[in-house]
Amino acid sequence: MKKRWLLLPAVLAVAAVASALLDPTCTVPGLLRGDHYYRSRPTSYWRKVLGDTDPLVHVQTVNALKEGGAAAVPVLVELLPAAQNPEAEIRWTAAEILGEIGPDATPALPGLLAALDDPDAHVRHVIFTTLGEVGPPSSPETVAALTERLETEERVAAARALAHFRREAKPAVPALRGMLEARDPETRWNAARTLGKIGPEAREAVPSLVAALRDEDPLVREHAAEALGDIGPDAREAVPALADALKDTDPRVRRDAVRSLGQLGPAARPALSAINTLLKDEDPAVREAATRAAKQVGL
Repeated sequence: MKKRWLLLPAVLAVAAVASALLDPTCTVPGLLRGDHYYRSRPTSYWRKVLGDTDPLVHVQTVNALKEGGAAAVPVLVELLPAAQNPEAEIRWTAAEILGEIGPDATPALPGLLAALDDPDAHVRHVIFTTLGEVGPPSSPETVAALTERLETEERVAAARALAHFRREAKPAVPALRGMLEARDPETRWNAARTLGKIGPEAREAVPSLVAALRDEDPLVREHAAEALGDIGPDAREAVPALADALKDTDPRVRRDAVRSLGQLGPAARPALSAINTLLKDEDPAVREAATRAAKQVGL
């Protein structure tokens, strides 16, 4: 009798393993792990089918999780940690789905912020994008975490994510100003773009953006010109520099500079003569922008 009792744990263990192997829904492993459930299936099940090598199964699984919206979020969050999910593709796919769910996935923010330290570079890249899609309109913790990343090699991805937060990203303005002096143009133009998205709350960056109008890279000059208009009337000191930018050799710079002068309204009247010269510009987009700006400034 004693030997039978000693054998019981082993028998139960074998039974549990057999049950797990024969259970396509992964209910037993899910119960043992304490998984969350979606559509009566545990995270263990969704992990398995997301990793299925059959493309059709993979697509169907992704679509099913997207359709779940907020109901699928707890399971998707459990698919983010690298320690529990060694396949990087599963982690970044879960992050992508959360991004497509959008603001309804706000409860996932703590898990997404933790995933910023994922060992896989592509997973981290997707996490940055997802934070921008899930975090707005307001998430001080997310803005703080992304602002910290502006001092790292992933600063471009962080800047792009911060652009989604608009005025709420004001704490990032000093670091973004510093990025305008980076060596690589991609960093500089993304910094300028994000400052513009922040809008009037980025007014302290106006002198740096004015300097960027003389950048050697046309894409940096274009986004600096655009950003000054997005900041609005608080950027009125930029009028002379924007007027000079109307002579830029790149039509996109001329277009955005004249647009911004129009956004500044009556404050840009000293530049009205220069604006009128663009009414005959060789580029139709520039002419159209100049026509609109002349009306806005001349009011």
